[in-house]
Amino acid sequence: MSIVDDTFQILQFSSDDIPERGRLDFVREVYGRTIIKHDLEPIPGTPFQLSGTLRRLPGLGLASLASPGMFTRRTSAQVESDDLILNVTLAGGRMLRQLGREAVMGEGEAVLSTSAEVGTCHIHANSRWISIRIPFSTLAPMIDDLGAVLIRPIAAGAGSLPLLVNYIAALQDTRAVVAPELLRLVATHVNELVALTVGATRDAAEIARGNGLRAARLIRVLQAIEAGILDAGLSAASVAARLGVTPRYVHLLLEETGLTFSQHVLEKRLVRAMQHLRDPRQCGRKIADVAFAVGFSDLSHFNRAFRLRFGDTPSSVRESAARGEGRR
Repeated sequence: MSIVDDTFQILQFSSDDIPERGRLDFVREVYGRTIIKHDLEPIPGTPFQLSGTLRRLPGLGLASLASPGMFTRRTSAQVESDDLILNVTLAGGRMLRQLGREAVMGEGEAVLSTSAEVGTCHIHANSRWISIRIPFSTLAPMIDDLGAVLIRPIAAGAGSLPLLVNYIAALQDTRAVVAPELLRLVATHVNELVALTVGATRDAAEIARGNGLRAARLIRVLQAIEAGILDAGLSAASVAARLGVTPRYVHLLLEETGLTFSQHVLEKRLVRAMQHLRDPRQCGRKIADVAFAVGFSDLSHFNRAFRLRFGDTPSSVRESAARGEGRR
């Protein structure tokens, strides 16, 4: 999968979609030799199941994968690019050999490798990982000492690694839709976070702290709001405490979205309320109960905000849903 153009592609696959007799041959050919440029062999005695999601952004390849135990090998005939690849183990583990070095990774750990060299990898059973593929010409100038960081384990939780993993997870969400005009910006953010994770130059680190790091922290703030939306006491202070930053920093990050903290919370609660009111399974539920369930503490405030947002009252929305109008 080339990653040098400006297109955006998503490929989801599962070996379970292939009849068992031809499953291994198919995965070897399509995934092993066409996508990752590896020969692969399953570990004997383990069921073979490989699944994942591949995303291509401008100058960036992202993969989220789950596999059985397997052994992979890149031969000299399969070397056709100089892309740099950061693999982060989410579960299970792996042992990577390349450049005369050996790196052993467990859960939460990462390693940077190169597509320009042969190598082998032993992946443990029931492993999950994310893989980030970046052209050498993009990432190498951002790294302080590339030779020193290749095939060197990066500890779980080190530096910017948790923020990078969280940012990638948000992008890999199959429900996430990245606006075309933002694709290159998102790719830049990921590149900067990778550089920070493995060891950025002073100039690259300074830029990344203002861009990629800030974007990753904004994602965490929005996720924290979503996670706490049902709590009537949700506040910028509680989100800040959870993330280890100041309330002022939370507000500054949200300024970039064009909405305040309170506006984000209100919008999410109203959308959830609308979903409940349109759900025929909840037609007997009191509107007050719906309001309180999504985090409102005042029914009058809920009714006013709902009508302002949707141009209709909660009771009218429920009546329309009961007549089937809300499902058209």
